Amino acid sequence: MKILLIFFTFYLISAAVKYIDVIGYSGGSVLVDSGQFWYSNSVKYMAKLPEGRTIINDKKHDKWITEGRFTLFTQNKGNLMIYIRELKKHDAGKYRIWVNGQLSITMTLNVNEDSCCGVSETVNVNSAETASFNCKYSWNRRLARKIIFKTGNNIIYEVISTSNQQDQKERLSIYDTRQNLFTVIITAVTPDDGGVYLCGVWIYRHSYSYSIISTVHLHISNKLNVYKVNSYSGGRLMIKCEHPQYKTKLKYICKESDGCSERKSPGVQDEWMENGDVSLYNDTRAGVLMVFFRELKAADAGTYRCGVKQSDYTESFTELQLSVKHDAKYPKRVTEYAPFGEKANISCQLPEKHEVHFCKEDNNHICQNISSSKVTEMSGLSERNEERVVTVSIINVSVRDAGVYWCGAETRDTYLTFISLTTKIQLNLITKVGVSRVTGYGGGGLMIKCEHPQYKTKPKYICKESDGCSERKNPGVQNEWMENGDVSLYDDTRAGVLMVFFRELKAADAGTYRCGVKESDYTERFTELQLSVKHDAKYPNSMTESVYLGEEVNISCQFPEEHKVHFCKEDDNHICQNISSSKVTEMSGSSERNEERVVTVSISNVSVRDAGVYWCGAETRDTYLTFISLTTKIQLNLMMALIVRHEGESAEIICPYDSIYKSKPKSLCKGKCSTRDRNPLSETVREEKETKTDRLILKDNVTASVFTGSITALTAEDAGKYWCAVTLETELNYLHTHLMVIMNEELNLTKYEGDDVSIQCKHQDEDQKSFCKAHEASMCVKDGVSLETIRDDRFSFSDEASAGVFTVNITDLREEDSGIYWCGAHVTTKVILEVNKRASDRIITSCIFVTLLLMGASVLLLYKLGYIKTRDQHPSPDRTEMSGGEAFHAACDYENIRDVRHCLVVGTEETVLNSTAMRPTDSSDPHNTLYSKLQLPTNPSDGLLYASVHFQKHEESLSDAKETSNNEEVYCYYTTVRPHMSLN
Repeated sequence: MKILLIFFTFYLISAAVKYIDVIGYSGGSVLVDSGQFWYSNSVKYMAKLPEGRTIINDKKHDKWITEGRFTLFTQNKGNLMIYIRELKKHDAGKYRIWVNGQLSITMTLNVNEDSCCGVSETVNVNSAETASFNCKYSWNRRLARKIIFKTGNNIIYEVISTSNQQDQKERLSIYDTRQNLFTVIITAVTPDDGGVYLCGVWIYRHSYSYSIISTVHLHISNKLNVYKVNSYSGGRLMIKCEHPQYKTKLKYICKESDGCSERKSPGVQDEWMENGDVSLYNDTRAGVLMVFFRELKAADAGTYRCGVKQSDYTESFTELQLSVKHDAKYPKRVTEYAPFGEKANISCQLPEKHEVHFCKEDNNHICQNISSSKVTEMSGLSERNEERVVTVSIINVSVRDAGVYWCGAETRDTYLTFISLTTKIQLNLITKVGVSRVTGYGGGGLMIKCEHPQYKTKPKYICKESDGCSERKNPGVQNEWMENGDVSLYDDTRAGVLMVFFRELKAADAGTYRCGVKESDYTERFTELQLSVKHDAKYPNSMTESVYLGEEVNISCQFPEEHKVHFCKEDDNHICQNISSSKVTEMSGSSERNEERVVTVSISNVSVRDAGVYWCGAETRDTYLTFISLTTKIQLNLMMALIVRHEGESAEIICPYDSIYKSKPKSLCKGKCSTRDRNPLSETVREEKETKTDRLILKDNVTASVFTGSITALTAEDAGKYWCAVTLETELNYLHTHLMVIMNEELNLTKYEGDDVSIQCKHQDEDQKSFCKAHEASMCVKDGVSLETIRDDRFSFSDEASAGVFTVNITDLREEDSGIYWCGAHVTTKVILEVNKRASDRIITSCIFVTLLLMGASVLLLYKLGYIKTRDQHPSPDRTEMSGGEAFHAACDYENIRDVRHCLVVGTEETVLNSTAMRPTDSSDPHNTLYSKLQLPTNPSDGLLYASVHFQKHEESLSDAKETSNNEEVYCYYTTVRPHMSLN
């Protein structure tokens, strides 16, 4: 700095000093002619005062010296010129410019604010057309001289100026309105007219000073030709714009509808680059710009420029008028599969007049021409005048050949080639690793496991060859069961296994399948499955097993001898998963014959987790495949102990559940829980909430994993079978119990030995019909099934299902038939039957006893008196009279009474449906018929619940029986027998 100050001091002594005042506008520029010689060999300096900050210090003796926005240069006359661009307010102040040992200039710069100035404008015009632009100036300079400069290669020179309102110079004209605006017109523009123009206003006091108020960038475009390009929506389009004389120049494509404001260019040379929906390649060896539309859309239609920049402000282009058609047959998409090492044939259809173009997409989805060595044959067949079919054959297919191919029509012109690609062919290379035959049964389940251990995380699939494997089913996600139509799939990435579960096999499922894995986008390997679906009346076999909580259940199933047994349990998604060995206490098999065997699976200490659907079947393993044909379906239901309550009492039904269902809704239903069959008493409880109705309370205790249903004021309609259920996708019914309601009214019947009785009981169509003799109702039934069956010909029944009635008939009543009977199943009536001996029987019995006693006494007396006669003596009159007693004795025989427990089962169904009906009883003598009726409580849905009995006095009286059907007035008759005996 000190050296500079010393030098500056000596300079002031020796050199001439000049002072200049300049006015500029913020955002604009100033151009000052110092009026001093340049002195090419002298060092130039520029600094801002007063701080003396150096701006330019040039020792290279250049003719154009620029530092940022500041420039010193020499013009044609050899003067030193000062140019400051893009003025800012803080640029105002004093500047010192000096030429070493020659001169010094002090310049004072004033910077004003005005909306007129600092504007930059771009003007685009085609070659040979007229270009015009306007320059706005400050009102204070309306009378000043206007001037246009143009920048060149390290030079700024005057183009045209005027001191009046109008001036013209060859093709240039300038018009000043003196209203803050002047206009410049250039006619018949040429590429040389392109460049940067400066609009200036002369500063009055100094003829060598100009204020630059605006900048105009004039671009000249040269249109070479116009072409129409046609293609199809969804297809591909390759455009090749040729500029052989500008090989290394920047090339671009733009759309005229937006004024070509967005120019797409590769950015780099000899490399494909993506730019929005297109890919571009600048081939500097051939001077060609390649533009590839990856997927044409309707919005792509319009007018484009495909050009090259000859300089910063001149360019040439080809105009493209792109039309995008919509045709259902284009683009056509085809998938071809070629086995490794074999031949692949690819066919496509295109217009007759055009040259065929066949190419293969690279990794960037650019369709490049394939070399002739790849294609062994390319032959065309004309189908009609307009179109033809071209077939391309590739032999000895390898991994490199797999991928996406396109074919289409190619059109060439002078500066343009365009290729419309209309057929997409995906060529997949496939490798078959094995063939397996799989057999299942219609209606059964089938699990297929395809193993690909070396491709654990690769996507796996199964498809049917009959439809060309067009529909490939895959899970879509990994390590999770997913439904796809009638099958469920699971991609196990830990083991590299695809599991395919046919939930219910149908005849249409038979066929040839591929169970494969995609090694890459275009290569895959698969196992061929030949699935046969058999139809056998004994498969699938369905059964239902019921077991009490905590007990053991045995499940048996039958399958072919040579196969390994498979036993599984359906999960919530109806997928049959293997059950762990800890669940099964025993799995043993016994061969019944050479072909098949029976396997029994035992599960002990059954809990709520064990309820559900089980399957068993045969498992077959192959090298890359395991398949399991499930042929026996077992529904395992859990039971709770029978609940017996009297009418009007309360009942509590306890439902334990698996803890995994804590957050699921639970239901207590009379009958199975389902949307279709749910009983009005059914309610749902969620988590720790309580649900109440008038007589039903449900409470869920998630801590104990138990929900409880309490029913108060029991009525006949409350009786029946109750199910505990958890709501998943459907209702999961897992546990049930039976609620027996004993009606408060009892039926008391009295009859004599030898009579008959008919007892009518109401029942629901699907409920088991029970007539049981026991002290307690609970002793009759377990899980709704009668414990004993009476095997006595005197007991019979008749069923009138349509009337909802069954009748129990007991003939030849005996004294041991007396006791307590329970009539019905869930709704039960207590029947007390008393069978007595007849009064006449008691008299006859007494008579016989007295007669025998007298005879014994007489014999003893005669023996003692010595009057006993021999056998051939004639009987006495007294003994003759006693013969009448013997005859009377014969009429007084009776049967011994045995004390037996009776239970008559009349059906096997479960659900009680109540209706009102009565079976008539015939009687020949209404005076000798005993009839009694008990009417139980009624409900709106079930009608009358009652039991009735009919007695017959003598068997022979049945022949004259009359039908009795009056339910409103029934009479009971009892016959009284007076004891009477005569020995005469």
